[in-house]
Amino acid sequence: MSERAAPRPPDHPGRRASDRTTDAVAAAPASGVVDFASAAAVVIADLREHVGMDSWLVARRRGEEYVVLAAADDDPYGNHVGLVRPWDETYCARMVDGSAPPVAPDVDEAPGYARMRDVVGFPAGSYLSVPLHAPDGEMLGTLCAAGSTRRGDELVAAMPHIRAQAGLLATVLSHELQLEREVRRRERAESAAATDALTGVANRRAWDAALAAEDARADRYATHAAVVVLDLDALKGVNDADGHAAGDALLRRTADLLRARVRSSDLLARLGGDEFGVLLVETGPEAARAAARQLAEHLGAHGIAASVGVGSRDGEDLHAAWRHADAEMYLDKARRGPAPRRAGSRPAGRRGPATGPTPAVGGAVPATLSSVDALLALVRDQLGMDAAYVTRVEGAERTFRNVSARASVDLRAGQREPVAGSYCELVVDGRLEEVVPDAVAHPAVGHLPVTAAFDIGAYVGVPLRRADGSLYGTLCTHSRAADHRLRPRDAEVLRSVGRVVMDLVEEEDRREDGRAELLQALDDLAEAGGPRTVLQPGVELGTGRVVGAEALSRLPGPDGSPQTWFTRAERAGVGLRLDLMCLEAALRHVHRCPGPMGVNAAPSTVLTPAFTRLLGEGPLDHLTVELTEHERVEDYASLAAVLRPLRVRGLRVAVDDAGAGFASMRHVVQLEPDVVKLDMSIVRGIERSPGQSAMARALVRFAEDTGAAVMAEGVETEAERAHLLDLGVGYGQGFLLGRPVPAEDFGRG
Repeated sequence: MSERAAPRPPDHPGRRASDRTTDAVAAAPASGVVDFASAAAVVIADLREHVGMDSWLVARRRGEEYVVLAAADDDPYGNHVGLVRPWDETYCARMVDGSAPPVAPDVDEAPGYARMRDVVGFPAGSYLSVPLHAPDGEMLGTLCAAGSTRRGDELVAAMPHIRAQAGLLATVLSHELQLEREVRRRERAESAAATDALTGVANRRAWDAALAAEDARADRYATHAAVVVLDLDALKGVNDADGHAAGDALLRRTADLLRARVRSSDLLARLGGDEFGVLLVETGPEAARAAARQLAEHLGAHGIAASVGVGSRDGEDLHAAWRHADAEMYLDKARRGPAPRRAGSRPAGRRGPATGPTPAVGGAVPATLSSVDALLALVRDQLGMDAAYVTRVEGAERTFRNVSARASVDLRAGQREPVAGSYCELVVDGRLEEVVPDAVAHPAVGHLPVTAAFDIGAYVGVPLRRADGSLYGTLCTHSRAADHRLRPRDAEVLRSVGRVVMDLVEEEDRREDGRAELLQALDDLAEAGGPRTVLQPGVELGTGRVVGAEALSRLPGPDGSPQTWFTRAERAGVGLRLDLMCLEAALRHVHRCPGPMGVNAAPSTVLTPAFTRLLGEGPLDHLTVELTEHERVEDYASLAAVLRPLRVRGLRVAVDDAGAGFASMRHVVQLEPDVVKLDMSIVRGIERSPGQSAMARALVRFAEDTGAAVMAEGVETEAERAHLLDLGVGYGQGFLLGRPVPAEDFGRG
């Protein structure tokens, strides 16, 4: 390889290389915004032209890996963006550990570099490595160059210019990393809109979006990331023993405890059922394991047992890390043995039933921010109090349903205490005025334990009644100090707000009651063995030969249709559980099909480790997964990555209901399916509709070009079958071709 032109000496009257590069970088992006990739491309091109050397690159250390962030497209040694090498097997490592100098015009004279030639087989004659330091001193990476021949003093003379350009890259990279952290913070704030309705943490949609965004960052900047999965050991026992309201309280309590220990840059999400996930950004494997251990210990200290798994991104994407964490969590669960029947319900340090609040183990107590919470915050500020809250009276106990309080007030939603001896009891019974400016000096309450326990100095409270006039509880505010400015009109403020609060509370409670009914129905369904499965044949339209079947779920109800069930399940945040139940029930009958059996699954279900685990380890050529159209696919790349190893094992992928809902042409194109299933809205009366025929013809042409098969759904007339054949559709299913039958009876005649 020939050497390039030698550099100009530092005192050359022409412009310095760093000056030229600064101008070039400033002009590089059309948008006027300098990004690291553009800056690095300009710097590398300029250095190759004016300094020489065969290969220039920018790399970053990620744990024990050396990751290339920037390199020339025609790098002679095969360096490229994203290339990963072991850190200890790089020349750069020798500069960082001090065993070799930053610049070696003759590698033979730098023993640290000379030894690396034998290790890596890279015959460098000259080499240099300049660290990229952020303004705070953090080493962000290195600017490296290698030449095949020895160089002279001119390479050393060029080092001030090279360092200046390294400083420029460090500034751009540091700024861009900081911007990415700001973007991540905004993403976390925006994800508040995509929250789990029960716990207030992020939901699956926010989780999937965060994994995709963090994968992109990790690829671009060679940063670490990891996933922690925590699965509660005792939720089922609590649900069975005390009901789903108690289980919901346990989930809320778990979310609160985890939220308190998760960094603001990380993401806590409820992944479904009793499972939580934590996305740890810029966190290596050892730090991730330490974080997981601390989270589990924190839960354990509050009486909540959880099985834990950790997966690191290194070398794979975050969905693979999630699968590793899930598998490790199940191993942990197996090692721990059966869960105790009940989870602890009293937080550490709480004593005595009447001197302070305890967490609820029953009752519908939403812990997420709602309109009720907003009203409480408004009332608290309006009256200048430290806390405002709604209590719900049930028998001898009252539960703090919603709370808005300053950090100094030890009060939270879900806590409960006896009604007896409370301000609530006295106000409802008419034994206490609704406005108490000085609680300590008041003869009716100054001596009560609850006054000291809650540090009540002043109090305003009014009863809350349902639309039928029955008592619901109270709307109260209190401050820690006496407030002699309070007047009876302040109770009128609460009374006015209380009417609005009760409308909201009753609506929320109706939703909670509906969710509890659904959860119980799912438990009953699981106890009965899961959904009933029917099989509908798929046939060759030309011959009528049965080539496979689609597994359809039938659920309890007047018509056994899953549509209502899935709508309710999605609203209640348990759509994944129902989807997996239906899938598990269907897989029991795969041996009954003469060809591949189709099973329906939502894309979000396919992305979960539970889906892959349910399919097992063997060949999958007997199975087709039909991706339902009911939800938008936000991240096709991650979905394709999860499906890829399953397709290698023989799994077929079908786009269900193509042409309807979210199963758009983009959906079909991105997923590269093995089967395209025409929606019945296209099939019904297709022989009379030029538009429907054109759509079907386009999908047939696409399938021919990509090697996919086309199956028509809902074929009910001979005219439809004949016209579909004329259009080139090879397969179909529908009442004309075969009705769904119980799986046990499929193929019997």
